[in-house]
Amino acid sequence: MPLVKLSEVLAIAEEKGIAIGAFNIGNYESCKAVIETANELKLPVIVQIFRRLFDNGKARDLAALVKGMAADSDVPVVMHLDHGKTIEQVEKAIQYGVTSVMIDACDLPFSDNIRITREVVLMAHKEGISVEAELGHVLPQDSDNKASFLTVPEEAKEFASKTSVDALAVAIGTAHGHYKEPPVLDIERLKRIQSVVDVPLVLHGGSDTPIEDVKKTIRFGIRKINIATELHQVYLDELLVQSELHRGKFSPIDVFMHPVYEKMKELVKEKMEFFALRK
Repeated sequence: MPLVKLSEVLAIAEEKGIAIGAFNIGNYESCKAVIETANELKLPVIVQIFRRLFDNGKARDLAALVKGMAADSDVPVVMHLDHGKTIEQVEKAIQYGVTSVMIDACDLPFSDNIRITREVVLMAHKEGISVEAELGHVLPQDSDNKASFLTVPEEAKEFASKTSVDALAVAIGTAHGHYKEPPVLDIERLKRIQSVVDVPLVLHGGSDTPIEDVKKTIRFGIRKINIATELHQVYLDELLVQSELHRGKFSPIDVFMHPVYEKMKELVKEKMEFFALRK
């Protein structure tokens, strides 16, 4: 089927009280693993392309790959610009055919975040494209004083009202990258945000977050969960395993990569089933 908008799959998630998995891809195997697993589970999925790939030119070819696989999919697939920082990246993403963009201006003053996000919303909605933004700041795992960057519920209410975003990423204690110790999520803060904000909420830094904590966030309005680090680490780990197994031996690339692809599928399946509350 054709690619669908983020708002469409988030409406499905809201109706069912689940979250949709959003997975960052970077090549054929990762893209195939995500979309094929979604079809096997009969669940919608969000395929994310990080902003760096729009800057270095790789996103154009990845976008064509996603569109081709989505055309053969029996479940809804969203193609999403992840953590776009500039209007130029958003414009390029729209040109390449994404159906959803994230504008990440959360490191700017509150008023500037509203202004830039509103500009992107007006641009994207004209093209029938959904917009995600971030309020508060999901920091790298090793950052200090994360508490000062958590989302303030009253600001979330104002932000959602003034920008008309389709999804809002909130900072409640997760972080980007590997955790040295499990994160402590501020579920009470999430409850307060949900009570005043009438848009689907997004959890960044979903990799390695304890699954029982993730399930609590779904109960209180999280409808999209991002997975990047964990998926990429599985890819790299299995690549090393296969390199050792094939040391000194020839293997066609597609044969060599198949176990790597299967490992990624295992992780995607586990995450999607958890997010759909099937486990």
